[in-house]
Amino acid sequence: MTLESRILQQLGAGPIRQLTLEGVDVDELATTLQHMAARRQICIRPDQISLYWHRHMILSPMAALVRKVTAPPVAA
Repeated sequence: MTLESRILQQLGAGPIRQLTLEGVDVDELATTLQHMAARRQICIRPDQISLYWHRHMILSPMAALVRKVTAPPVAA
């Protein structure tokens, strides 16, 4: 299985905060992630890594908490 396939398989369930793959060189992982982001396969944000098409549909738990706390009050 290629490194890209392993990354896509891990992200298939939804966004994650930190991607860890055993037996992979850190530099190779970083380079692969940058290439995948440039091809719009994945979306890399400070608080999550997700599949590109999940970037607005599924929020990481931390992003959901921040969005809920910082949401402006609704005028009644």
